[in-house]
Amino acid sequence: MPLITLRASKILSENIKSSLAESLSLITEKILRKNSKVIVVLFESSEQQGQWYVDGKIKSDPEVIFELSILVTKGTNTDEEKAEWIAQTWKLITDVLGNSSHPNYISIQEIEGKNWGYNGLTQEQRKIQST
Repeated sequence: MPLITLRASKILSENIKSSLAESLSLITEKILRKNSKVIVVLFESSEQQGQWYVDGKIKSDPEVIFELSILVTKGTNTDEEKAEWIAQTWKLITDVLGNSSHPNYISIQEIEGKNWGYNGLTQEQRKIQST
């Protein structure tokens, strides 16, 4: 049930978004063992001046800067799986958007199963119902 959000400093074409969404879903399914039917990918992008700052200065060069985060249920993945997911996600994003001299962040945010869910049920409730 991961929610993946990619924020980028440039507007991405529909083809790029579609390709990234498919690849991010595959990486997440394979490495983090998540069900692809509930993986959601959200894109946020902006070319607005003043939107992105690095070292306290407005980013004005054409290099892309991005932040990608994923929400997962706490305790469902090992440290090794998380490290591999970050490495593979980094490779995918930089292969598609290009490498950048700016700091680009990827984070895995783990949420207790009782504190989130989808379609009206928490992840903890789903776990209890499946046993």
